[in-house]
Amino acid sequence: MAIEFQCPYCTAMIRVGDDAAGKRGKCPKCATTLMVPRPQAPGSATGPVDGIDQSPDDDIVIPELVPEIQTGPQASVTSRVRRRRRKQGGLLFPLVCGGVLLLVITVVWFLNDPSRFRGSLTGELTAVIAEPESLEPRTIDAELVSGAADTFTDLVESLAERPGRIRSNAMLVTFGGADGRVSVRVEPGAGFRLVRVSLAAAPGLKEFVASESSRLDRLRRKDLTTQLSKLLAEWQTARDNDELFDRWPSYRDTLGLATMVGGVGHHAIAVTGRQELRCLFEGDGALYFLVPVKLNRFQLTGRRRSDGSVPFPAEYQVRVVAAEGQEP
Repeated sequence: MAIEFQCPYCTAMIRVGDDAAGKRGKCPKCATTLMVPRPQAPGSATGPVDGIDQSPDDDIVIPELVPEIQTGPQASVTSRVRRRRRKQGGLLFPLVCGGVLLLVITVVWFLNDPSRFRGSLTGELTAVIAEPESLEPRTIDAELVSGAADTFTDLVESLAERPGRIRSNAMLVTFGGADGRVSVRVEPGAGFRLVRVSLAAAPGLKEFVASESSRLDRLRRKDLTTQLSKLLAEWQTARDNDELFDRWPSYRDTLGLATMVGGVGHHAIAVTGRQELRCLFEGDGALYFLVPVKLNRFQLTGRRRSDGSVPFPAEYQVRVVAAEGQEP
C-alpha cells in the first residue's frame, strides 16, 4: 500500500511505500527534508499529516527513501535548456525589432531636420541685377479652399471689376481676378531694383534645394490655405455689411508674395541692416529680391516661422553685381 501526501513547501504530490511511514526524506522537487506521515486508522482522530509536525520513530535519515518518492516524469536537462533558449529567443526578437524601429525613426528625423544643412549653407553668393520683366504674374486656384468655392468665385468676380492694390516705396502688388482665379502681379517701386540669386551657385545650396524644396513648398501651400481662408471670411463679412474691403495690405506678404514664390523663396529673406526683405519671386532656379538701388551687399538667410522654426537655415553673404553688358 502506498502513502500519498503533499509537500507543504512546494505542494508537489509525493507517493512512497507504506514502510516509509514516520521516516524522513527529501522532496524530489524542492529538496526540503520532510516527514512521511503515518496512515490514519479508520475511525481514529485526524492528526497533522503535513510531514512537518510529526516526530519520527528514529532520527535516522534513510537514503533509500528518496528514490522511492515520485512526483511524475521530470523534464530532462536538454529539454530545460531548449525551453530556456526559446525563452531567450522570444526576448531577443522584440529587442531587435525595437532597435530597428528606433534606427528608422532616427534616420527619418535626421532626413527631415533641415538643421543638418546648417554648416553647408554658408559662404559667398552673387546677386545679379535682373530686369523687372522677369516678374511673371502668378495665380491662386480655388482648390486651396474647397469648402468656400462660392465665396472664392464671388471674390474673383469682384477683383476682376475692382482689383486690390497695395503700394509701397519698394513695390506695387495687385490682386486681380480672371479665368476663375485670383491673380497676383508685382512691380518694383522707385529707388529699388530687382536682383537674382541662383539656387545652383553653391553645392550645399543646390543639395538643399534638391532635398528640401518639396517639403518647404508643402509648408508654403499650408500657409496659403490658411491665409486665403482668412481673407475670404473677412471679405465676405465686409460684403454682408455692404462695406468696402480695405484689408489688402495685411495680405501683401502672407498671400500675395507667398503666391509668387516656391517653398525655398517662401522661407528666404534678404537682410540689410535692420531691414528684412521678403523674397519677391522664385523661378528658373533662382530667388529674386527687390533691394535698394544703392545696396551692394546683403545677407541671405532663413525666415523664422511663427512656431520658431527656421526651415531654410542659410547664412550667406551676397554681393550685388551687374549682368554682363549691364550698367552697375
